[in-house]
Amino acid sequence: MRTVTGTILVLAAASLAAGLAGCGTVSVPSAGDPSARPGVTTPAPGIPAPPPGSRAEATALAGQLLSRLRLPAGTRRLPPAPAPPFLSQPASEPADGALLDEHRFFAVAQPPGALSDYLVAHVPDGMTSFGTGQLSGPGEPTTLDVAYMARPVPAGIYSAQVVLTMVPDSSGGSHLRADAQVIWYPSRTAAEYVDPARYHVLTMTVSVGGRTTHTIHKVVTSQADIARLAAALNRSPAEPPVYISCPAIFVTYQLALSVSRHARPAVVISANSISCGGTAITVNGRPQPALADRGAVAAAAAHALGYTPKPVLLFSHSHCSKHRDTC
Repeated sequence: MRTVTGTILVLAAASLAAGLAGCGTVSVPSAGDPSARPGVTTPAPGIPAPPPGSRAEATALAGQLLSRLRLPAGTRRLPPAPAPPFLSQPASEPADGALLDEHRFFAVAQPPGALSDYLVAHVPDGMTSFGTGQLSGPGEPTTLDVAYMARPVPAGIYSAQVVLTMVPDSSGGSHLRADAQVIWYPSRTAAEYVDPARYHVLTMTVSVGGRTTHTIHKVVTSQADIARLAAALNRSPAEPPVYISCPAIFVTYQLALSVSRHARPAVVISANSISCGGTAITVNGRPQPALADRGAVAAAAAHALGYTPKPVLLFSHSHCSKHRDTC
């Protein structure tokens, strides 16, 4: 097993939620390949549908990213098999689900240290530098890593990066593995699109943590507030099946939409103030794919509540690691 001796590279999807004040690991259930999922339909005309991605789009983007690499003169591309020693696996292995990994092998005359410096200084067009890393383990050479992020990404794509992993070869140069890793947005189900004209009651239960935990209840009948919440849900893509480390969540929103005050809630939404792990939605008792609303649902709920709840904390700082499951 390799041990970390420097910065480890992780897919941006897993690192965006790293923060202060403690953490917990969130796993979004895998939606699988959208094209193979039964019951996936488009919403009714007039509802803004965020475009999902697909494996075909991810494959095309991965090929484009690999073709843009700026490698030193004299670099030779190696056959796809067998893998050079110690390069059989990518340096960064994100979560399963809607993830595609395309890789290529190269032989480079420069040793790993010089090659790493070269790659840091020659970021391909359409990408930004995302850091470097170093790994070592018993009986293995030191492995150096350089990562790029694609900026911006096409519609339907959650994130895309290239991870370059290099080890010394027997001639004093390097073997290089280049991985293009792409995560796409899965399709949503038609059931989780909300028609605001259908619902007339929004029941809110807000839990606020901190020094003590208290709960706020409110029933909202404003059609403007219901429409604002529906819009936040309808324009959100499905959350990709990734693992992320969440900062401590102090404010959670449980929201229920009903056709009248005495009717059973038809749509139940669970969100948090930092939108970590996506927003869960259940329609007529059936769980739907979580939504990546980027805080829009919590903002709409706070507007309906009339203010943004703030926790009272007992401490000023804590640390949450960038690793997926350690704090």
